[in-house]
Amino acid sequence: MKNWFYIVILLVACSKEKRNDCLTSLGDVTTVERQLETFTKVYAEDRIKLVLIQDSSLDGRIAITAPGNLIPQIKSDVSEGQLRLENTNTCNFVRSFDYSIVVKVYFKNLIQLDLESIASASTEDTLHLSDFAIYHSALSDIELLLNCSNHILIKTINSAHTTLKGRAKAIRGSIEEISDLDARSLVCEEVLIDSHTPLNCYVNGTKGLFIKIYNSGNVYYVDEPSTYKDLNEKLGEGDLLKLN
Repeated sequence: MKNWFYIVILLVACSKEKRNDCLTSLGDVTTVERQLETFTKVYAEDRIKLVLIQDSSLDGRIAITAPGNLIPQIKSDVSEGQLRLENTNTCNFVRSFDYSIVVKVYFKNLIQLDLESIASASTEDTLHLSDFAIYHSALSDIELLLNCSNHILIKTINSAHTTLKGRAKAIRGSIEEISDLDARSLVCEEVLIDSHTPLNCYVNGTKGLFIKIYNSGNVYYVDEPSTYKDLNEKLGEGDLLKLN
């Protein structure tokens, strides 16, 4: 009986310690830098706000700005060329929601961006890239300024909103569920997009448009392309329309 008594006391103590850990203050907002291995892919999730910065002199560095007590729980690991940023804080529903986690990511080159949960992404300046893939399944928005000498691949799901600006040789991909794409300020030679969303999307193809529409969302284009315009498949109520 005495042994059972000690076990119960131990369990209560551990439970109390865990609760107290969840209730500790967030701490003052501070910035911590970490120097990591070189990477060309970035993955982020759960309340992390990415700021993408192309700077070869700072290649592999990140700077985390967040409440001080949360920073140790922001994991930043590089494996097989991919930087994974994860917020491992398990007490989000106990702590105050009035805080942000901003991570500035410095790199020489980037070929892929993956966002999940409610992560978001932006750029400080134009990113000069070749091929670039965007996999956006988060609930937050991204807005990127790009100059891609080759192709942009984009795949969005959930309620992701994506705004792309700049230039690229071509953009291709699929916009699904209730996500949407605003690429009216991304000047491309060719646009090849499958739209599965009930929301409107906007593109800017100077030479060619190859569009498939499977839902009620329209695909609007900025100017008439010089070579071809093909609404290749139309299985929804949406249409391919010129933007007024």
